[in-house]
Amino acid sequence: MEIIIEKMGMSDVPRVTELERQIFSMPWSAQSFETSLRSKDVLYLTAKADGALAGYCGFFQSFDEADIMNVAVREKFRGQGIAYRMLRELMELGRDRGILRYTLEVRAGNKTAIHLYEKLGFKSVGIRKGFYEKPREDAVIMWTNDRTGESGYC
Repeated sequence: MEIIIEKMGMSDVPRVTELERQIFSMPWSAQSFETSLRSKDVLYLTAKADGALAGYCGFFQSFDEADIMNVAVREKFRGQGIAYRMLRELMELGRDRGILRYTLEVRAGNKTAIHLYEKLGFKSVGIRKGFYEKPREDAVIMWTNDRTGESGYC
């Protein structure tokens, strides 16, 4: 199986929105993705396996920092390193845009995702109580300085 990672385009929005609805309890709308893709401060990538959407991720940039959002991999493609590859590529492209620090929130109970982010150099720096709804859950706040493995939290 060949995995191709590329920038998300408007033509990807219907499939991304469908996957978003399958994975998240409070999914983004197609309009939210379309608006994001029009912003110069947002970058989204897709991963396609033999032409089928396997996953997507993106960030919102603010100066030399970026907030990583909407990391998703279709269930049948999980455990194959796709999220890791997408995020590494996203962070590499971010470096080209001058991004030095990344942050994200992850459900406190999502140990698989937390482990993935730690492999990419993220460190837990705090908790946002009750951040997630449906079901209500705390979020772990994580930061990294590029991919150096150092906490980027000040």
